[in-house]
Amino acid sequence: MKHFAGALFAGLCSVTALSASAQEITASIWFPDTYPLVTDGYQALARTLEEKSGGELSLKVYTGDSVLPPGAHLSGLRDGIVDMTYHAGTYTPSDLPADNVLAALGISFNDSMVLTAAVADFYLNDAQMQEMFRQQGVVFLGSYASPSYALMCTSPVVTLDDIAGKKIRMPSPIHAAWAASVDAAAVNVPSSEMFTGLEKGQLDCAANSPNDLKSRSLWDVAKEVTLLDLGQYFAGWQYAMNQPAWSGLSEANRQLLVDSISDNLVTMTTAFEQSVDEALAEAGDHGVTVHEPGEDLQASLDSFVAEQVAPMAAEVAGRLNVEGAEDLIARFNAVYEKWEGLLADVDRSDTAALQKVFKDEIYGKVDVASYGVN
Repeated sequence: MKHFAGALFAGLCSVTALSASAQEITASIWFPDTYPLVTDGYQALARTLEEKSGGELSLKVYTGDSVLPPGAHLSGLRDGIVDMTYHAGTYTPSDLPADNVLAALGISFNDSMVLTAAVADFYLNDAQMQEMFRQQGVVFLGSYASPSYALMCTSPVVTLDDIAGKKIRMPSPIHAAWAASVDAAAVNVPSSEMFTGLEKGQLDCAANSPNDLKSRSLWDVAKEVTLLDLGQYFAGWQYAMNQPAWSGLSEANRQLLVDSISDNLVTMTTAFEQSVDEALAEAGDHGVTVHEPGEDLQASLDSFVAEQVAPMAAEVAGRLNVEGAEDLIARFNAVYEKWEGLLADVDRSDTAALQKVFKDEIYGKVDVASYGVN
């Protein structure tokens, strides 16, 4: 009996020690459960952490607006309502000014794997970006880049005549400026409100990644899609933590999290791109017609990108009081070009090869003993 009691006591002590050492990260991302940044991002990361840590580190994920509305994913993180969030940086330009200057360049990019790598590399290592995050009390950990945006509309929009007068949900001030240049009206609403806006006639089109046809059921209300490449969205972050929460993790758990995010960014970005292909392949079954842009519509966008993006990024910098914006943009473009070279000969279907480059060039260089701790 004494032997049984002793064994029971030892077992209880073991369980108590395990629970005392286990750590949980609470996280919020406002996309629906069907969205790639959730399914292949947060939820996949949660499974990885659980498996690799043996339960010592877990990620509890809240989706939609169950905890925080879209625009509050910076303030909620800063205030410690949750430990980790996704955040769309253009929702809070005054808090993330340098990020918004770089986000203005998004309309000119069209390779999401290169962009994801470049943003992670730059945001983790650039002193100006790190100071911006420190001022907000958050620790940047991982990037994202959407597939190229397109137009999802309630009527065909193929030519300049078609787009004139249309009310279009646009993701950024630069996109809004292009809309104005073709006599369309940009509407500033969160992507979570696209379905309702299209359904009720408040929007004629939504500019977003075409995977939303499926992941947000936009094919029920937007029967015309034009594959006009409106660039990519990457503002803010996919993964960032509240500074006290990050510092409160054990060094081993910080290392596990960083290593897991490194691999996760590759699989998530690949899945994001694949989700577009799947949605477009199924679109016809939902009565959706997919168009290529007319020559005049395409030419208007090409001209805008070539002539207006750099000056407008400088304008954003001036409005947000970002000093040294020209140098900031030059530094970021240099990192982007570096990643174009690093990934030029890597087979995009070889997940392990991509993950090795991300680890060797970015995340393997993060010193978790000091990064974001002070």
